[in-house]
Amino acid sequence: MLISYPTPQVATTRLHAIEAAEEQNAKQPGSVPALTTGPLFSKRTGPMVVVVAGAISQDQAQSLLSSVNYEANVTWNEKNPFDKRGNIGTIVVNALLLAGVVSVLALIAGLAFGGVRILAKRFFPNHALGRQDETEFIALHLQGDEPKPSDIKVS
Repeated sequence: MLISYPTPQVATTRLHAIEAAEEQNAKQPGSVPALTTGPLFSKRTGPMVVVVAGAISQDQAQSLLSSVNYEANVTWNEKNPFDKRGNIGTIVVNALLLAGVVSVLALIAGLAFGGVRILAKRFFPNHALGRQDETEFIALHLQGDEPKPSDIKVS
């Protein structure tokens, strides 16, 4: 019989209980043992308990018990194909893509803002965006003549 438990500690506890019950049945002279067909052989391997009972020799039981082994395969360094955080190339490519997307969005926002101002000046020349007399705009006027002393205002 092969019994699987959740942890090796539970398997050890249950194996001791099985062995104690077998010893108790063997010590009581008038009791009916749970397995009346022969001796009981048991072994724990990992979280599994193996019990051999019946009309079987001790050598055959030990051979059968030794053929059952629990092998745990735990891999800590197995690479996850979906985990892209460790690849520096992916990080660089994603950063460049983000910079490109932000640049395109900034260009679209700038063109939209400038386009709205141009359309507002053309279609609504006397409104807030189109009035030249009340709108202050600082300009350097670098395309030609130097200012005359009469043009300079002294406060």
